[in-house]
Amino acid sequence: RSALSRLPSASRSCSQSKLTNFIDKLRAVPRGQLFFHPEVNLMPVLFDRTCILCGRVLPAEKHSAALCPDCAREVRTEYRYHGEFSVPGADGAAAALCYRGAVKEALHRFKFGGRPQYAAWFAAEMAAVLAAQLDRWQPTCITYLPLGFLRARERGYNQAELLARPIAQSLSLPCVSALRKRPFTARQSVQQDAAARRKNAAGSLLPGRVPLAGERVVVIDDIVTTGSTAADAAHVLRSMGAACVFVLAAAKTVD
Repeated sequence: RSALSRLPSASRSCSQSKLTNFIDKLRAVPRGQLFFHPEVNLMPVLFDRTCILCGRVLPAEKHSAALCPDCAREVRTEYRYHGEFSVPGADGAAAALCYRGAVKEALHRFKFGGRPQYAAWFAAEMAAVLAAQLDRWQPTCITYLPLGFLRARERGYNQAELLARPIAQSLSLPCVSALRKRPFTARQSVQQDAAARRKNAAGSLLPGRVPLAGERVVVIDDIVTTGSTAADAAHVLRSMGAACVFVLAAAKTVD
């Protein structure tokens, strides 16, 4: 049965009203953007909402939750990334979560498994980290690591952009597309070791056409391993005139 049919009659009436409003929003969405438009999310309507980390079906009354209670507890106790880390060329770097276990698997589904709806939860975790750094970093704009044209077409979205836009919106900062991917760059995820990642990342990014003179830029990444791509981003952004560059990731690998 659908989540709607399991509700009491009073709650069902309220939910039907919300569904009507949701359908009105759908009609205003441009064709081809139903699954990626920021004003709508079809997943809870078409399917039972499940926990991002473990896949457990969430109760109907938890319609706005992203995690089940057990996974929410584990995030607080096991998956928080504490402190900052170093990225060559960057003035600071931070991450929301540790890249391991259930978080690692969820990010893999988000990145490669066609789960763009995961962006909202990861972005909220990252926004909280950035909010704690505002006095020190004093950012003036947000950007994100780009995807190559073929990769973006194959995947249907750039996961870093899906993270960056709600983070920027939550802090009333502009989100700009400041970087481009150099054509025919190999995937970082298939490189065998840190040395191969550094070699592949060097020169993999090109400057966009956004003026950044004097800006304090936060560049958004989904996963930082060696930091090679983030370092290349910092180098390019500085060449475009950025006064400071900071890196914010959804997750960072840990030893």
